Amino acid sequence: MCQIRAFETGQICYLYPVQSFVVSARKYRPSSWHDVIGQDQVVVTLKNAIKNNHLAQSFLFCGPRGVGKTTCARILAKTINCENIQENGEACNTCESCSSFNENASFNIHEIDAASNNSVEDIRSLVDQVRYAPASGKFKIYIIDEVHMLSASAFNAFLKTLEEPPLYVKFILATTEKHKIIPTILSRCQIFDFNRIRIKDMTQQLEIICKNESIDCTDEAMHLIAQKADGAMRDALSIFDRITSFSGKSITAKDVIENLNILDYEYFFKITDAFVVEDVAAALVLFDEVVNKGFDGDIFINGLAEHFRNILVCKDESTLKLLDTSETVIERYKSQSNLISASFLLSGLNILNSTDVNYRASKNKRLHVELALMKLCYVHSAVSTLSAGGMEKKTPDLNEKRPIANIKPISTAVKPTETNNISDIPNVSEEPVKKVRVENSTIITPQLESVETVVIPKKTDIRQAIKKEEDEKSAALLTKTVEEPLKVISPEMFFIVWKQYADFIRKDQNRVAIIMDAAAVSINETNNIVVRLESNLEANIMKEMQNDLREFIKDGLENNQFDISFIVESVKSDKIKRPYTTQEKYKKMEEINPLIKELKETLGFELDY
Repeated sequence: MCQIRAFETGQICYLYPVQSFVVSARKYRPSSWHDVIGQDQVVVTLKNAIKNNHLAQSFLFCGPRGVGKTTCARILAKTINCENIQENGEACNTCESCSSFNENASFNIHEIDAASNNSVEDIRSLVDQVRYAPASGKFKIYIIDEVHMLSASAFNAFLKTLEEPPLYVKFILATTEKHKIIPTILSRCQIFDFNRIRIKDMTQQLEIICKNESIDCTDEAMHLIAQKADGAMRDALSIFDRITSFSGKSITAKDVIENLNILDYEYFFKITDAFVVEDVAAALVLFDEVVNKGFDGDIFINGLAEHFRNILVCKDESTLKLLDTSETVIERYKSQSNLISASFLLSGLNILNSTDVNYRASKNKRLHVELALMKLCYVHSAVSTLSAGGMEKKTPDLNEKRPIANIKPISTAVKPTETNNISDIPNVSEEPVKKVRVENSTIITPQLESVETVVIPKKTDIRQAIKKEEDEKSAALLTKTVEEPLKVISPEMFFIVWKQYADFIRKDQNRVAIIMDAAAVSINETNNIVVRLESNLEANIMKEMQNDLREFIKDGLENNQFDISFIVESVKSDKIKRPYTTQEKYKKMEEINPLIKELKETLGFELDY
């Protein structure tokens, strides 16, 4: 800012510098249908409606932020007022209406922000303006942005005008929260749902901008910017301007990672390599570097799970299209996928998922993540063993990087793992192991003499064995129950226990107690208890309490040889019908106290039923 003094008046004037920089989101904002990206279904529908003269009186554009709702509304308003619409549905950009729109000087197109004009008075003012026809052009167009911010009263005041506007008026509403708009507004509009812009479309647009601005940007950097934008083109352009200010005319993936504080995927490639060679130390050191850079453990776990998913996708050529990243990174995923089996990836994803679920509840979060990394280091050996059918015992791979010195000779016997006395699990043979001699910190692998094949039981075998044992116990118990003579339950004792249970739950479950009091209960000579209820609702309530009721009866009668069934049927009752209407209530009062009738006649009251 500089100041100058006028010669004649001596008045000081201030000159402000003109801002030459325009953000990319405004500079490269689409001005025609051809420039709109990622919304082909909306563009085609609107262009056909314009060409066929099938325009609705009101439109509603819905979708997330930064996907082109307001931009499409402006293009639509400009096109339908164009005096020379092209055959492809585009505006001519040469007529008076198009020129005035491009210069922001159009009197027929009104853009309103509903966030700041959300009262009933604002809507009434808009309705008053609608009455006047346009001075020039075909239509008066009102673009109401963020329409969900209108109050309920404003919506109701807008209903009639929105449903039956004059022929020369068009309404275009835009919102990011469709669910906040009342149904009566939705039913009066032609709704268009905007999609999130794909990463591929955003990278193509960024390439065009880089070419126009003479900026050298790598494919990896553009993919990172597009991923960070989360489907919003406006956010992608804002991030692009920020990175350009940081790195200048040359943008690399490293610049994007540093500026946006993104967890570098290099860590995931390195730590996956550590999993392959079962290097726990390297995995823990890499995680320590991630923590020191300020990233939380859950972010690292989720990123690693995403990395495993991408490797799994690369296993099949038909699923490569599911990867939204650069070709260079895809090739790295392919090369790493050749070193890792699909079974390892699936097991790793299960471990990472359980770690992520329990992360918030863990008190020592760092240790929680480190334990998961240790599991991932050794899951490869377990997976390899199981994939071989469990017929061979895999000897741990002892790397030369981990020398062990001063090891005493070992002379022990291999003991079978405790398996809860399950007969189906084979026993591990007990054979002596040869002594191990260590020289110069070099590990000599023990030699086993006549060691029989060790069978590692699978989880499914253990479960089947446990299930078999439980079935045998159940069968034995059933046989015992059948063999025992039936103990007939006395009806008197049963009803005492039944009433005791109703009194026991009356404080906490009063509703159930009332149902038990009103139910018709009977017990026969074979200990079959039949409970007759009046509705399905009562039956469902009693079935929920069935287990507790059965246990109470079993303990009270010291007998478990009975069955309970619930039947829904109308129960005859001798109860007097309750009065409901006003007339019935008055008649009931007269029956109870005849003096009420005498008082009415004495005072000459007339009752209004």
